[in-house]
Amino acid sequence: MNHSMSDALDGRSVVITRSASQNASLRMLLEARGASVVEVPLISIEEPEDDGRERDEMLQRLHEFDWVVVTSANGAERVAPFVTAALAAGDNDRFPQFAAVGESTARSLQTTVRIVAEPARSSVLADEFPDGPGTVLLVQGNLADNGLALSLGAKGWDVTGVVAYRTVQLRPTAGMMETALRSDVLLLASGSAASAWFDAFGPATPPVVASIGPSTTNVAERLGITVTVTAAEQSLGALIEAAANSIGA
Repeated sequence: MNHSMSDALDGRSVVITRSASQNASLRMLLEARGASVVEVPLISIEEPEDDGRERDEMLQRLHEFDWVVVTSANGAERVAPFVTAALAAGDNDRFPQFAAVGESTARSLQTTVRIVAEPARSSVLADEFPDGPGTVLLVQGNLADNGLALSLGAKGWDVTGVVAYRTVQLRPTAGMMETALRSDVLLLASGSAASAWFDAFGPATPPVVASIGPSTTNVAERLGITVTVTAAEQSLGALIEAAANSIGA
């Protein structure tokens, strides 16, 4: 990273929309580059409607499945403790293989992941997944569509889906909205963040809008939000780099 790039965010105000609990690493990365971080939490990650009972029951039976497929880091964080517990118990004669959408999801599982879809898209995972038969536990958020389940089913797998978490939209205050629109940069780290931004602000944005990947950019542009730059890879580091480059350009 050359010096001029790392200075591009110095003194700039950057809006982040992730829930407060998920902001720590993004905030630290931005502040390390001299940015002034404006938090406008538009989405919060919550437990499913049943407080996660169905999810936890399914995850206690991990060993009954041939594969466990996890599509996001939020899902992976909820799966990981069950994987650790099952491995520590050591009394299962069989253990599933794991597949993840994206490197950050794979890392969050804290176990060996056989298939990591890069770029981080469900369609890429579906293409790389072997043919069945067998059983798959598919762990997703409440907003996920059934595309991946259908694709895996078409490959001969018996798919059981479980909702690991809910993405809930939050409403910003008038003061937060005013500060956000006066900022220099908006970072969109997911398609649901783009939708939540549009619901709160419409198509109005700060001058530079950086998106974490093509699917997030598609969601934003379909809504009429102009995306300045799309990150080269789906990571927070690449998202920040893309924003810095488009300011420095």
